[in-house]
Amino acid sequence: MQYFIPAWYQKDDWKEEEQVWYRSRSVTEFDDTVKQVQLFFRKKVAPFKMLILGFTPNFRHFLHRQGVYHAPYWSCFDAMQGIESQDMQVFSFRDLDWPEGVEFIYSPFAVIVNKDGKKYAQVEFAEDGNVFRVDMFDGEKTCSNIYDDRGFISCQVVYKKGISFREQYFDEAGNWRFARFLKDGHVVINPERAWFYGNDGEKIPYRKERYGNIEEMIEEVLRKHLEDVWQEDIFIAAMDPLHSGILLRAFREHKLVLSFFGRRMEEHGIGETDSQLLKYADYIVADKKETADRIRKHPEAGGVKLKVITPYDSRVEFGISQQLRVQNIMVAVDGVEDQLFDDMAAALGAYIQNVNSRARVCLFTRSAGYSARRNLMEKSRRALEKAGLDPELAGDDKGVSENLIDSVGQVRSVFSVAQCVDEMSVSRTLREQRLVVDLQQIPDQFLQIAAMSMGIPQITAMETDYMKDGRNGLVIRDIVDLPDALDTYLSSIANYNKAQIASYDLGDQFTTDKLVKAWKEVLQSVEDNSTAAGQN
Repeated sequence: MQYFIPAWYQKDDWKEEEQVWYRSRSVTEFDDTVKQVQLFFRKKVAPFKMLILGFTPNFRHFLHRQGVYHAPYWSCFDAMQGIESQDMQVFSFRDLDWPEGVEFIYSPFAVIVNKDGKKYAQVEFAEDGNVFRVDMFDGEKTCSNIYDDRGFISCQVVYKKGISFREQYFDEAGNWRFARFLKDGHVVINPERAWFYGNDGEKIPYRKERYGNIEEMIEEVLRKHLEDVWQEDIFIAAMDPLHSGILLRAFREHKLVLSFFGRRMEEHGIGETDSQLLKYADYIVADKKETADRIRKHPEAGGVKLKVITPYDSRVEFGISQQLRVQNIMVAVDGVEDQLFDDMAAALGAYIQNVNSRARVCLFTRSAGYSARRNLMEKSRRALEKAGLDPELAGDDKGVSENLIDSVGQVRSVFSVAQCVDEMSVSRTLREQRLVVDLQQIPDQFLQIAAMSMGIPQITAMETDYMKDGRNGLVIRDIVDLPDALDTYLSSIANYNKAQIASYDLGDQFTTDKLVKAWKEVLQSVEDNSTAAGQN
C-alpha cells in the first residue's frame, strides 16, 4: 500500500484553502500530490490512500474539482472530531435554525440576513455553490460558523473586538470536541468526549486534557493510525515545513519518499528540520531539474536516490492561433527584472510597429492581484515611451481585439495582460498564442510543457527539458536577438510547422505512461532497498 501525505494547507496553518466564490484564487490548487493521486487513481499504478493531516471540511469538493472524488483517504481531523460520515450532503442555508422574523437579502455575492432592521448574519458560498461559512453579527462580527460539505457545522471561530481568539470543533451531532485558543495555540479537550476514533472505529482516549498546540494532537492521532500499517507500506510525503517535524518524528522507521515541488520550495526553502528529514528518506522526487539541483546542495541528501518526475504530463493538443488574423505572442513577465522588461517591451513594440503589424503581445503573469493588470500596462507604456515609441501601443488594459483601430487604420493598442493563476487558465489562454517568449532565469515549467503539448514554438534564455534550441524553439543570449527570433516563426509557416512537429516529438518523453513508468521505478527501488536491508 502507498500512502500520500499532501501539503494542502492555508499558508502556515492546518487548514484547507477553500474561499468565497467571488474572490480570485491567489495560488493554484494544483501541486505534485494532486498529480500523483490522479496518476495512481486513474492509471491504477498501485493501491493507495491519502493521509490528510489538516482541517478540510470541504475536502469532497476539492477531490471533485481534481477529478478524483472516489480516491480513498483518512482524515486526521475526522478522527479527532469523531466524524464517521464520508459522503457529501446537499443542504440549504434556509435549513439552519434561524430566529423568527429574519429577512433574507440576496446580493450578487452573498446572502445577507437582517433581524429587526440590523445585519444579523452573512451567508458565504464556495466556488462550487455550496454554503461553507456563515458569519454572525451583533454590531460587529461575533463568530464564523464553518460548515462541512457533509451537512453539519464543523468549526466555529469566535471573535472579540474583531479579532479571532478561539476555534471550537464539533462532531456530526453538534457536540464540541476540542477548542483551540489562537493567542498561544493551546488546545482544550471536552472532558465529556475526550476520545478520538481509531482505525477500527474504537474510541481511544486522548493522553492529555490540554495540549500546547494542535500539532501535538495531530501527531498523537497519526501515530495511533500508523500502528496498523504494514512494514512494506511506502509513504510519499509532500515536503512542507508545517508538517516536516511530524514526519521527522513519526516516520523514521517507515519507508519514506519525499516529494519536492518548486513552488513550495520557493516559498519556504529547505529549513533545518527539512534537512534532518532528508537523512531518513528512502527516495527523493523533484518536480524539475532546478529543484533537484537545490536539493543536492544539502549534504544530508548525498546518499539518497533522487529522480526528477514532472507533475505535468504532455499530450497532443491543438490551438486556434492559425485561425486568427493576428499573431499573439505570450510573454512571461513575473521573474523578469525591470531593465529586461523595458528592453523586451521596446523590442516587441518596435517589431510590431516597424516589421509585423499583425503581431500582438500578451503579457503573462501568475499574479492574481487586483492591480496587476493595470500596473503591467503602465509599466509597458513607460518602457515604450522611454524607447521613443508610441505609449498607446499599450494604451488599453482591457485587452486587444482585431477591431481596435483608429481612423487611419492603425492599431491603437497591441499589448494586453493575461492573469493566469491556475493551470486551466494557462491552457485556455495558450490556445490563441502563436509564440511563447519566456526569458526568465528559470522558465515557467507548466507554461513550457503546455506550449510543447500544443506545438507552440518557444523563445527562452536557456535550453530546458521542454525546449531544445533549434528544434521547437530558439535560445537567445541578448535581447537584441529577440526581433529576429520572433520573425523566424511569425514570418515563416515552414519554420513554425517544423517547430510544431519537434514539440510533439519532444512531448513523447513526458506522456502519462512515461510518468507512470517513472513512479513504478521509484516504488520498486524503495522495495528492493528495503528487502536488501532486511537480508543484511
